[in-house]
Amino acid sequence: MRAFYILSLLSSISIAAEIMPQVGQWEIISEMPPEQKAMMSKMKPDMLKQMQQPNMRFDTKTGTMTMSTCLSKEQLGKWHQMGQKPQQNCDAPKISNTGNTVTMDMQCHKPRASTLHSVIQFSPARDSYQYEHTIQAESKTMLLKGNARRIGDCK
Repeated sequence: MRAFYILSLLSSISIAAEIMPQVGQWEIISEMPPEQKAMMSKMKPDMLKQMQQPNMRFDTKTGTMTMSTCLSKEQLGKWHQMGQKPQQNCDAPKISNTGNTVTMDMQCHKPRASTLHSVIQFSPARDSYQYEHTIQAESKTMLLKGNARRIGDCK
């Protein structure tokens, strides 16, 4: 469950970054943290099936979660929220842009105190990116990594 709290924390980011991905259909592949991978590998197949959604699938063998999403012009300013509502208990993020890299640091206070350091490295065409999110909460550090690529126009 902690991993889902972390994902909701990441979804709360409200950045006004200058570097943005292209509009279109995107596939985002996230590596599951070790404890989430272990938890999911012990789940019964019917429970895993219930967690699957049309735009999201889990692969317990590779330890990845793949999400497909359409990024429209209207959504571009909020692409990093992944369709989630912003959290109200976080300080405004500190963001810097260098070349094709966006770096962000943010601190949240509720439901648990946590910090986030995020680095997103875009391709020159901004049709793909790699990310690393380092989250510190409850005296533990979690590293979330993944990549995303534009796979065409929105369906």
